[in-house]
Amino acid sequence: IRRAHQGRIQQIHDMLASAVVGVDPPNDGVAELGMVLTVRFEDTGETDTFLLGVRGAYYGDIEVYSAKSPLGEAISGARPGDRREYQLPTGRTQVVTLVSAVPYGLHMR
Repeated sequence: IRRAHQGRIQQIHDMLASAVVGVDPPNDGVAELGMVLTVRFEDTGETDTFLLGVRGAYYGDIEVYSAKSPLGEAISGARPGDRREYQLPTGRTQVVTLVSAVPYGLHMR
């Protein structure tokens, strides 16, 4: 347990050391941390909008998906129109298309 705690403490330290507070990522349409993403699930045509962030973050008005989640890892670096695939816990492959990516600060305006 002590080793797990030390690992988590180091992870938090690393996040804080590289954190840039109050600065939005560039408005270049690339899916990255701090961007509000809209994706379309190709099997249903449904869309979902969420903030690509870090696990445990809370922004009361919008759901946060971790960049380390299967969807987060798959969609990171995508541009609008890019299709990506990721594995669901059931073993099925999910295909998503990035519809849009805007910085959180612009999304809120």
